[in-house]
Amino acid sequence: MFTKEDVEILAYQRYKTGEDYDKSVWFLAEICVKINKNVKNGYDIKPLETDNLVLLINENVNGELLTPTKDETKELAEFIYNAHPEKSKLHFFIAEKQLLLSEISKIIKENRKNH
Repeated sequence: MFTKEDVEILAYQRYKTGEDYDKSVWFLAEICVKINKNVKNGYDIKPLETDNLVLLINENVNGELLTPTKDETKELAEFIYNAHPEKSKLHFFIAEKQLLLSEISKIIKENRKNH
C-alpha cells in the first residue's frame, strides 16, 4: 500500500499544475466512480473522506478496470461540487484516490495473470 507521505507528494504535484477547481472536482469524481465500479462495497468509499481500506475486487472485473459512464461521473461530480471542498483538500483526496486506484489496478492485473 501507500503512505501518507506518498499522498502528500502527489497532492503537492497536483497543486503545482494549477488545474482549475471544476476540473479537479470532475477528476476526483471520475476516480471515485471507477473505484466504486471495481470494488465490493466500493460505494462505501466516499470522495471527501480518507479511507483505511481492505479491498475485495468485484467478481465482474476480469483483468481490466471497469470504466464508469459519463452520467455516473457527472452525478458524483455534482455532489462533490455542492460540498464545496477547499481546493487543497481536493488535491489531497485526488492524490489518495489515484494511489488507491493504482493499487486496485495492480490487484486486478495480478488476478488476471493468476487465472
